[in-house]
Amino acid sequence: MTSFEEATFPPLYAPWLREIAGGPIPRETVATCDNCVMLPPEGSAPDPAFFLPGLKCCTFEPTIPNFLAGGLLVDSDPSMAQGRAALEERIARRAGVSPRGVHPSAVARLFYERTPGAFGRAPALRCPYLVDEGACGVWRHRPGVCATWFCKHVRGETAFRFWKLSDRLLRAVESDLAVWCAAEIDPGSDELPAPEPGRLAVSDLGGPVDPVAYRAAWGAWEGKERQLYIAAAELVGGLSWEGVLSISGPTVRVLSGLVREAAGKLTSESLPKRLRLGSVTLVQGSGGEMRVLAYSPYDPLALPVGLVDALRYFDGRPVDDAVAAIRRERNLALSPSLIRRMVDFGILESAD
Repeated sequence: MTSFEEATFPPLYAPWLREIAGGPIPRETVATCDNCVMLPPEGSAPDPAFFLPGLKCCTFEPTIPNFLAGGLLVDSDPSMAQGRAALEERIARRAGVSPRGVHPSAVARLFYERTPGAFGRAPALRCPYLVDEGACGVWRHRPGVCATWFCKHVRGETAFRFWKLSDRLLRAVESDLAVWCAAEIDPGSDELPAPEPGRLAVSDLGGPVDPVAYRAAWGAWEGKERQLYIAAAELVGGLSWEGVLSISGPTVRVLSGLVREAAGKLTSESLPKRLRLGSVTLVQGSGGEMRVLAYSPYDPLALPVGLVDALRYFDGRPVDDAVAAIRRERNLALSPSLIRRMVDFGILESAD
């Protein structure tokens, strides 16, 4: 079986995550970028339950750390051409460009944080690295926040926790490595400050960048931003995970342990001894089914109405006792795999 990271994960991060997890990571087959399951059926009316075609989940502009930016700049693959061009344009404008990397527009960040329901549905928040055909223009060099996000998961909340922790880990790694690269290359003694929430710079509105602040940030590397990013990519490109740990702070070490633990649960089929009903929302379905929402509004689980009614038997008693009572009183036979699936999706939770 092809593992997840071999198929779709950024090649720089794949061996790191494999080592942390202790082996191959199962693929997420129900949510793929080339066949988005969050798009509405063709010809249907707009529905807030779906994303807009042409946007998908790409309504978030990530920070591209210096070493990933450098990797993209030297990547000659034609599929990365539009992404490279977008990055080059940002560097030329100097807006949000620092020795640590290329940062998102403060306008996009402000609108994203203050507009409920905008994710996947606001064209104004379209990622600048999304190419015309709807593919990711920085795919092989995308940061962790993009590489670890899925709208649906094969194992529901169990997988969600693994990927959420992996996101936190990679963000911490990116922050630490970006600072390390900047210090190794020695761009100067200062740096552009991070945008304050709710406060915009003139450059965020299309105006010029403050030349004094920019010069202080870049020092002798002003005008040679591309070269610094490429040098950062060369520094990081040869790092093993042990090398990353030796450079990073304690947060990375703690998070890597949590990711390893979550990876073990992702590949385990064991069940808690006692279960109870989790916090769920029921949505009327069709054909004798109900949609049950638990860990995510994007990933409901369709269950027969009779099974939904029987969930009250999971009240903290031993699982075997609950299953026996459901069989006896409801004439329903629940397999361990079905119970495992409901646990994965947060519909049932451990009562131990």
